Amino acid sequence: MTTIAYSPWGNGRSVYPFDKLFDNAIDAREHGLSTADAFLLWGGTDIHPSFYGQTAHRFSGAPTLPSERDLWEWKAMKYCKAKGIPIIGVCRGAQFMCAFAGGSLIQHVTGHVEGSHPVVTASGELFSVTSSHHQMLDVHETNHELIAWTPKRLSSVYYQETNCSSAHMGKAVLNDEFKEPEIVFFPDIKGLAIQGHPEWADEDSEFVTVTLNLVQEYLFAEEWN
Repeated sequence: MTTIAYSPWGNGRSVYPFDKLFDNAIDAREHGLSTADAFLLWGGTDIHPSFYGQTAHRFSGAPTLPSERDLWEWKAMKYCKAKGIPIIGVCRGAQFMCAFAGGSLIQHVTGHVEGSHPVVTASGELFSVTSSHHQMLDVHETNHELIAWTPKRLSSVYYQETNCSSAHMGKAVLNDEFKEPEIVFFPDIKGLAIQGHPEWADEDSEFVTVTLNLVQEYLFAEEWN
């Protein structure tokens, strides 16, 4: 029997659509992670910027100090990395995973706060994802594989602590080289970061199908082959 352990913050006791892949779901805070085959981090409010070495932009929704959730989920990710337990992160969970992998966040963007939009993969596959976030993964200088991104940039700004971009971001945007990340794999922590919300999509949607296929391909290739 396979078990997915979920952080209790963000989506209640539901682990849809990942229940399609696992036999059992447990609250990781209540039952621990020792029996887990994967750990699931959901969406929610902004993580504290101290986790990626910044102070808060004025549009940040993070609390003044790291929250109980921040501290517990960071500790849980450390345990998973030490034990080789794969991590699935959705929205805030994807962003926290990026910070944990040594990356950063763009603290404020536009164009991603409601509805849905298309993403594209390296193989040219195009599908629609849900969109509800004002922060964005900054994978610069991390060990990662960019799996899906927006076909064109949707945001008009990429603010960090102030109303300006970091040096590497500004250069990438100026040279038209920056791809807004939507799905990223971090191999050092066995982490699949999904910026959209597959739990908001219909079970027969392409977004859900792709999400589940990516979990199998990147996190459990040996088990499913």
